[in-house]
Amino acid sequence: MKNQLANYRLIGDRKADALIQDLVAQESISFLRNLMPFLSDFKKLSFQSQPQLLQDFLAENSSFPDFFNKKELIRATDFYRQNQQTIGLILGLYALPYCYLGADGARVLYLSERIRKDTYNRLVETGNFLKAVMNYDNWTSNKIFAICTKVRLMHAAIRFFTLHSQRWDMAWGHPINQEDMLGTNLAFSLIVLRGMRKLGYSIDSTYERAYLHAWNMISFLLGIENDLLPASEQDAIKLERLIAERQFRQSAESQALTESLMQAIRGISPGSFAADILQAQSRFLLGEKYAEMLGVKETNIPDTLLKVHNTTSVLLSRFFGN
Repeated sequence: MKNQLANYRLIGDRKADALIQDLVAQESISFLRNLMPFLSDFKKLSFQSQPQLLQDFLAENSSFPDFFNKKELIRATDFYRQNQQTIGLILGLYALPYCYLGADGARVLYLSERIRKDTYNRLVETGNFLKAVMNYDNWTSNKIFAICTKVRLMHAAIRFFTLHSQRWDMAWGHPINQEDMLGTNLAFSLIVLRGMRKLGYSIDSTYERAYLHAWNMISFLLGIENDLLPASEQDAIKLERLIAERQFRQSAESQALTESLMQAIRGISPGSFAADILQAQSRFLLGEKYAEMLGVKETNIPDTLLKVHNTTSVLLSRFFGN
């Protein structure tokens, strides 16, 4: 599997990347840049006003994977709805900074400046995506295809701009490569479940399996190779450990991204005490080793206060809640 991940690190999303090349050739780089707000808007889902290339790509990628399971999807979306605030808390304080631990993958986010310099809006964007893919109605109405295609094309556009920035070293891997996208899949699924257990939640195995399965379906629609998707929780754990072993290390870029995230979260806190609780919660969820790597400092808040659900979770609901 190590060799597989090494190979997948050199691959982005062949179909989406080829489309972006064709789009730039047909239109212009300025057109691609101006397309970004549309790609990050999960309320305007019609592609009718877009070039035929984009309409055709959506049509060609509007089918569910062979492993699609309606019952698992219903369970997963029910699980999200029942635990929305807690999942939002874990995403903001654990899953997102966890993604930054992959030092080379974090370079893309750092260079694009989308998260570092406009953190609040990027969090809103991430939250809107999460709410969209965890809304069962979007699956039954087939809106999910437009939602995921938008993200897939946004990733391809960022790859294009990154590769043409003359600041990217391919020794870091392809920007937003298959390994890094798999790592994000695991952060939004396995790591969320792990975070809930760290906070003292007991999760029924049927919901756990369903949530992991739903994220495999989402990941397929986002362009992750089918062969990479974990077949079980044990498989997900093995992949997560292997990616951590290969990619996690301290870096200036990872710390800068984490600092921007923490500042955005502090910005929505009603006071310094609430902000300290959120920072302490992040450190608790990450664990001392990873928190130190990311520069998440200690506070005076005792861990005993963090192991139970507390009202600070509602603060992040402006990003990830209703």
